[in-house]
Amino acid sequence: MIKINLIPTEYIEKLNRKAFIAKAVATGVVSVALIVLISVWQFTREKTIEIKMYRLQGELKSLQAEVDSVKAIEGQIAEVQRYLDSINSITRGRLIYTQFMQDILISLPGTIWFGGINTALRDQTLAVTFAVNSHSAYDLAYWINALETDTKYSEVVVSAINASDSGTSKILTTTITLKYAYK
Repeated sequence: MIKINLIPTEYIEKLNRKAFIAKAVATGVVSVALIVLISVWQFTREKTIEIKMYRLQGELKSLQAEVDSVKAIEGQIAEVQRYLDSINSITRGRLIYTQFMQDILISLPGTIWFGGINTALRDQTLAVTFAVNSHSAYDLAYWINALETDTKYSEVVVSAINASDSGTSKILTTTITLKYAYK
């Protein structure tokens, strides 16, 4: 079978050119439509974000007054706390001697008495030196052990214990040095 093309080549080229132009126009129209759609989407997105920003700025302005009042209250709280801390530091230093005497006398046996007490206060630590007299070696040993095991007292040092007769009984004399921490 033989095939003969009766359509002139100029006519086919003209049709091909028109098809190419139609394709180019269609591609341009699709490109322009796509650009317009992306632009509209971006514009609406921008406007939505802008509206949200204005709404949040309005909320921020309405809450700013509350934030300022909270900061003022926090400042007042800090001022009151400084005042209370200064009162506590004054009071704490004043009560350390009475608290020390109460703590030391709780564990003091009846056969022990003081010949003298020297104190030196540094911050919240009281350095104490006792001249101690006792009628009982057992009570003295018990009391020294109580001082060494109590957490309020540290660096307990006992000097030489001297024994002397007072006629009816023995008197034991020693010097005890310790540090008392006010708790």
